[in-house]
Amino acid sequence: MDKPYFTTILLFMVAVCQFIMCVELQGAEAIHGNDKDSGINVSAQGPKIFFENPDFNFGQIYKGQKIEHIYELENRGKDILNIGKVKTSCGCTAAILTNNTIPPGSTGEIKATFKSGSFTGKVTKSISVISNDPERPSYKLTISGEIIEDVSTEPGNIDFGSIYIGEKAEKTFTIKSQTTPDFKIKKITPSKPFISASIAEEKKGEYVIKVALENSPEIGRFSGGIYLETNSQIQKNANIPFFGEIVGDVTTYPNKIYYGHVTRGKELSQKIYVKVNKSNITLSSIKTSPDYLSSRIINNLETNNPHYLIEVKLHPEATAGKIGGVLELYTNSKIQPVVRIPIIGEIKEG
Repeated sequence: MDKPYFTTILLFMVAVCQFIMCVELQGAEAIHGNDKDSGINVSAQGPKIFFENPDFNFGQIYKGQKIEHIYELENRGKDILNIGKVKTSCGCTAAILTNNTIPPGSTGEIKATFKSGSFTGKVTKSISVISNDPERPSYKLTISGEIIEDVSTEPGNIDFGSIYIGEKAEKTFTIKSQTTPDFKIKKITPSKPFISASIAEEKKGEYVIKVALENSPEIGRFSGGIYLETNSQIQKNANIPFFGEIVGDVTTYPNKIYYGHVTRGKELSQKIYVKVNKSNITLSSIKTSPDYLSSRIINNLETNNPHYLIEVKLHPEATAGKIGGVLELYTNSKIQPVVRIPIIGEIKEG
């Protein structure tokens, strides 16, 4: 075969191969390009939930009032939006006013009701709208504001502090209304029989209430409330908490010993502080039971009023089960000759 002729045929075949490869590459790019475009189209075809104003601030309201608000939503997608559930945080309720199924381009409404109840100060509550929007399956709405009291007290609670058993104590607080010019207190009711409360003074709608601890309760902490009925149309009732502690000749901190959950075979110790409230009172001896518990005084300070630090030890031989022990403190006090401190917990097998 003539050499020039052979060269011509070879070049022709190379050109044909290059053409075929180019066509295949273009086809592949077209296929991949269509796949990408198809992915975008599939996403755009889904439902899309939208709220123009998802956050609502109600400003200020009085304690006890409630707020209602309607959130408007829109389906900006190209498929039907299904709202499956509306979940709320504490203090508010929400309900779907429209159909749970919202076609593309249509709108709907969700009504939220916030009840201020006993809340005071600034609050923020949330509402979660659960839907079939693939990009935002849980849409968060918020409702916020500040809750103020129409009936206000100063101070806001009554702290009696520590009172020796048998002694009396008195405290006062003032109460007034922000909105009622002719504010009146209709009824005062203490929650405990050893507490009395009465109007001590009234001037231009502002009252001074005297709270007295008269009949001392048992040794230990106490708490309760002073309940008032008023003529306020906004806040007809008010509650002023009170608390304190009745102490005797001996006070212990804490008032019980707790070991928690203990693995059998371990040795553990807890400490308890014993405060003597009168200089003539002494701690003569201590005792623990059952036998797998022991105690000792590790610190004895007698400057001014004596006080003690006692270690209570749980020994390894204790059997599995509930710990039902007691630490007994023997004193020369007439009102507290024996002070008993419970020892609790549970021993488990390892």
